Amino acid sequence: MYDAKELCTTNIMMPPKKRKQWNAEAMKRAVEAVKNKEMGTLKASKAFGVPKSTLIDYVISKKPVDTLLAIKLGRKATLTNELEEALVEYALEMERRYFDLRASDVRRLAFQLAIRNGLKPPFSCRSAAAGKKWLKSFMSRHPKLSFRKPQGISAARVKGFTKENVQAFFNRVLPKVGFNPAAIYNVDETGITTVQHKHAKVISLKGKRQVAALTASERGALVTIVTCMNAVGRYIPPMLVFPRKNMKPELLNTAHLGSVARCHPSGWIQQDIFTDWLRHFILHVKPSESEQVVLILDGHYSHSRNIDVINISRDNFVHIICQPPHSTNKLQPLDVSFM
Repeated sequence: MYDAKELCTTNIMMPPKKRKQWNAEAMKRAVEAVKNKEMGTLKASKAFGVPKSTLIDYVISKKPVDTLLAIKLGRKATLTNELEEALVEYALEMERRYFDLRASDVRRLAFQLAIRNGLKPPFSCRSAAAGKKWLKSFMSRHPKLSFRKPQGISAARVKGFTKENVQAFFNRVLPKVGFNPAAIYNVDETGITTVQHKHAKVISLKGKRQVAALTASERGALVTIVTCMNAVGRYIPPMLVFPRKNMKPELLNTAHLGSVARCHPSGWIQQDIFTDWLRHFILHVKPSESEQVVLILDGHYSHSRNIDVINISRDNFVHIICQPPHSTNKLQPLDVSFM
């Protein structure tokens, strides 16, 4: 796995350079004049109106002049043609799975794809996404992709939960596993804010009226729990995300057998943490080619805008399907009847 910090660079706006403001035929004649020893590079560059440094490069190159002249100048493509086609396929696959893909999501996916293939893209580490100019150019190269204008939440929620959308959703789920409820899983997260209810006694200077104590009630600590179950009631041991930088084994004391834990300063699920959870899920469910499973989830970016999740699910016979946009309050089993 490649390290994003080592590969990506910070975007720095540089003044545009004027390139190739010379005639190709003049360059060809200048190269021939130098190679035929009719004149030196300095004299030839002045005589034919071509840059001396470029002329020298063309003279010493082992490639034919016509080949060099055919090379397009300018910034190299960030992604190869193969990787761009792969990105298009990721985007189309997400659309088929009901993922609500936005322009910012494609920019993040491009960044992930570049890093995972060891490329050094001119993208910003801070935003972990391709630039808006790159996206515009990418969309022009792939006209079969298009972005729709998003609706307001209230209007979209009403339009998202319709008979047509719900039927289309189930038409995507059921062919994957037939009517086997044991093969249909739902995953979701819930946040729990821990609050200290009782203060322990502390030693203080005798006579001091009040002793200050920083408690969790002043600033609740959020712990995220990732829960998952199938339609017949089988539960996958949960994952807990603690709001801290470093993991301590005692955090899992008295936890459900098989539970796992990760840490992040925010206490919220992150892309890499959800990727770890998916591996945890596969370890317990053990899907195979003959016993494939469906994993239903919402459109949170850590679930759906994650190339690693898509690849791991492909390789392990897990069909990830996102619910129709703005309908989780009606369709997500864990939301409706569990959490």
